[in-house]
Amino acid sequence: FDNFVTALTNPAYLSPLAEIFAWNMVFALGSVGFTFALGLGLALAVQPDQVRGKAFYRSMYIVPYAIPAFISAVVWRGLLNGQFGQVNDLLGRLGIDPIPWLQSPFWAKVAVLLVNLWLGFPYMFLITSGALQSIPQELTEAALVDGANARRVFRSVKLPLLLVSTAPLLIGSFAFAFNNFVLVFTLTNGGPPILDAAIPVGSTDLLITLTYDIALAGGVGNRFALAAAMSIFIFFIVLIVSSISFRFTKRLEEIYGSL
Repeated sequence: FDNFVTALTNPAYLSPLAEIFAWNMVFALGSVGFTFALGLGLALAVQPDQVRGKAFYRSMYIVPYAIPAFISAVVWRGLLNGQFGQVNDLLGRLGIDPIPWLQSPFWAKVAVLLVNLWLGFPYMFLITSGALQSIPQELTEAALVDGANARRVFRSVKLPLLLVSTAPLLIGSFAFAFNNFVLVFTLTNGGPPILDAAIPVGSTDLLITLTYDIALAGGVGNRFALAAAMSIFIFFIVLIVSSISFRFTKRLEEIYGSL
């Protein structure tokens, strides 16, 4: 019990914990939102019958999904190197000054989101492609007959039905992103460090990587009990967010499930 009190009352942990929690939520929600938007956009792009080479495009889109995440993160860490990375080299050829991808707190967070977008959009592409194919064509045709344009058909017919089948998967993706230890640890190792923090913590640390630092890499000895207490906090955070999301999903099923 003392470990729970320490995690919630000790200023050395509470101050960075609040900042990291805010970034953790932004990362998890942004990861799900960006990957879902890109995956859905690509699925819609290859859905029409007149599109040629569908098999080729679908095969290319899932290539990042076939490569282990930690290998991709290591490769991207090299590509985003501030001095020798190919990304800055390409930007320099376009007349853009080098970007401190892994040295600046802001750009490091952008880099984490971009790399996660690369890793996550193939999964969203796969699930949205299947969900779009399961939507009855009669509903789309009826909306077009009623005078709806393509944008209105997507917003009022396809997207709600799509969310009914994909919402549980999106909730699972949120839980995975919330605890995405491998990406942050491999790409930035939580850095760049927050210099004025009372404990070793970085700008891109998630709650799970902070828990790891407290348990093993804090420089003050192993604090397994405190780390275990923080991991329970993480569990309850994911539980609360998931419960709210499933309630919203149930409401969608009640409205659109019978269509």
